[in-house]
This record gives sequence, C-alpha cells and structure tokens, in this order.
Amino acid sequence: MKTALLSLALALLPALALGAPDPEVVAARQAQLEALRGQVAGQIQLQAYDLLDELVFGWTLEPPFALETPVVLADVTVPVGFGSGLSALVENHFAGLITKNPKARVVLAHCPQCTSVVVQSGAKGTIVARGVDLPDALGKAGALSGAKHALFLDFEVEGASLVLRARITSLEPALPIVFAKTLSTSTSTPALLRAEEGLKSASEARKEYLEALEGRGLLLVPVRFGVRTYAANDDDWSGGGVMATPMIWLQVGVEASLTQARAWTGSFSVGGSWMPEMHTAWMLQARVARLLTGSVSSLTYPDLYGFVGGSMISVHGQSALAFSEETLTIENLAPQLIEGAVIKPHAAFAAFAVGLELRVKNRISVIAFLEAMPFLDSPSIGSYLDLSLVNFRSFGAEVSFCF
Repeated sequence: MKTALLSLALALLPALALGAPDPEVVAARQAQLEALRGQVAGQIQLQAYDLLDELVFGWTLEPPFALETPVVLADVTVPVGFGSGLSALVENHFAGLITKNPKARVVLAHCPQCTSVVVQSGAKGTIVARGVDLPDALGKAGALSGAKHALFLDFEVEGASLVLRARITSLEPALPIVFAKTLSTSTSTPALLRAEEGLKSASEARKEYLEALEGRGLLLVPVRFGVRTYAANDDDWSGGGVMATPMIWLQVGVEASLTQARAWTGSFSVGGSWMPEMHTAWMLQARVARLLTGSVSSLTYPDLYGFVGGSMISVHGQSALAFSEETLTIENLAPQLIEGAVIKPHAAFAAFAVGLELRVKNRISVIAFLEAMPFLDSPSIGSYLDLSLVNFRSFGAEVSFCF
C-alpha cells in the first residue's frame, strides 16, 4: 500500500509542481504559432512566385515549343501543410505570367477533367482516380480541350531550399516528357518580386536597381524649358494698358534632396528669356517641393510634387512696358520708342509661385504653376485667380530634364 501511494505521489508530483496550464498562456502560444506559420507561408509563397518567374523567364529566352502551343495545367503540388490556398495562388500567378509573356509560346488551355475524379472501366476492372493519374483519361481530356500537352508543377521543401520540378508531357498513354527542369532557391534568400510583364534576370534587375539608385543622388542639375503668360486686365478702362507678351524661358540650376528618400527637395536656378526687338530678361528663382504621392520617391511610377517658390525677374525692352506702374501715354512713351533711344523700358519685380510637378524617375518632369506678384501694380496685368488674400496674375508651364 505504501509502495502504491508513493508511486502515485511521484506520478502526481510534476503536475502538482507545474500546476494546470494558464488559458491565457496557451492562447498566447497559439497566437505566436499562427503568426509564425503565417510568416513562413508568406515566405514560401514569395519563393514559389520567384521560381515561377524564373521558369517563365527561361521560356522567353528558350521557348519549349517552336510555335504557340496549348498546354493543360494538369497538376500543382505544394508542400504539405499549406493546402489548396497556396495552390490557388500559384495557379493564378502562373496564369498571369503566361498571359503577359507571349514569347514563352505557351498558351494555357482549360481542362476541368484533368483535376476531377474520373472512372475508367475495362476488361481488367474499374479504376477511380483523378484525370492526371490516368494517362488514357488525361489524353481524352486533353483532346476535348484542344491541347496535346500537360504541365505539372511540383513544389517541395528540401532542407532550407524550395525546389520546383516542372515537366511538360505529351498527352499520350505513355505520357512522354518533352520538357523538364528543376529550379531551387534558398528559403532564407529574399525573393526578387519581379513584375509579371517584362520579366528580367537577376543580373538585369540588379543593374536597373543600381541605375535607379544612381538617379537618387543628393544633387541634380535641372534644365527647364518654360513659358509664362500674364493675364490681360479686362477692367482697365483708361486705355493706358499694354498687352503682356508671353515669355519663353530657359533655366539651369541645381536641386538638392533635403531628405534621404527625396520627400523634400530644394532648388535654385538662373534663367534667361530673349525675343528679338521685344525684350531681354533675367531671373533668379528658388523653390521648395514636397512629395505628395507617398513618403519616398518611386523607382517605377511617376511622382507628384507640390512646390512653392520665389523669383526675381528683370525685363529690358519693349515687353517691359506691360509691367509699368504708370498709365502709358504718348508723352511718356515717345522717348522710349524712338529708334536708337538711350533710355529703354525696364521693369523689375518679384513673383511668388505655387504649382505641381509630375516627375518620372528623377529624369524628366512636367510642371504647371500660378504666380502672384503682390508688389507689382500695373494697369496692364489682370488676374487669373483672385483668392482675396492672394491674386495669381501669371500662369506658367515647364518641361524639365534632370542630369
């Protein structure tokens, strides 16, 4: 009896020492396991996509067929534990790759009989299996779908590597293999995450990436070609106004990235404008821009910036008459209009701009802006947009090239 009680006490000792498991601890452990499983599943999915990208990219370089050929996606197998969800994602990604890369010369054909359960009866008995497991049934299914070839995609985890075994078989009773390839990648290596269209090799992708990084240097040299127009003053009844001539500008300057990801930029430029018999003009300009389409500039999509800036403009010649603050009369114009006159019209004023810039890869951009000239009181210049506090009297557009 004592021996039995001692044995029971020894058996209950671990339970008494540890006590009953805390439900909150169990729930926390299960949550951690699910999070870890989701992370691993995501890595496996990206690696599977990467292997499919490499497979189709190889087909674009060396197609498995001489002409476009219908192929049935007969079977997709994934590592145990990931279920049909991963299989569906792999099928969708592969279908997108084939559709967007016609150079592979592989056309997917619809074949529901290939994955459904079929029954084949013969003199030796009746077989119930999937279409892919019965060569005769698979051949008939392929004939019904118009395809004469079937593709098998098998994913397996071997150690730290994810392996893709792809093979294309002819839909004949013997299922002869016409193409086979095995690809492998380490699950610890980040996937390339290539776009489905325009597949590139790893070396080409790295080259483009380095070129894009070079375009993200601290300093750029923008060259801008632009035009400025000034609103006519329709409310001027004095008859002393002069229509302002649109001015074409060439600007060169330097632009600096104020943040690591080019979310903020600042630029300074000098510009000139010249029109025969009309004017010679100079400008000093500074701008500060903020990225509006995200927190970092994109390597693949256009970036939209909003900016504010200030300019000092000096105009010499007949075009400067439009910026005169005096009412123009014959008496004050005559000395300036005489040929060879020493005194030529001149105007200098400040302008403050607000605008948008659409830029592609830090190389080329299109710019539109409005300018206010609060210290210029000319009867010739009207208003494009009057916001009471700010009166925008000039509109401009530019095309910029960055070097």
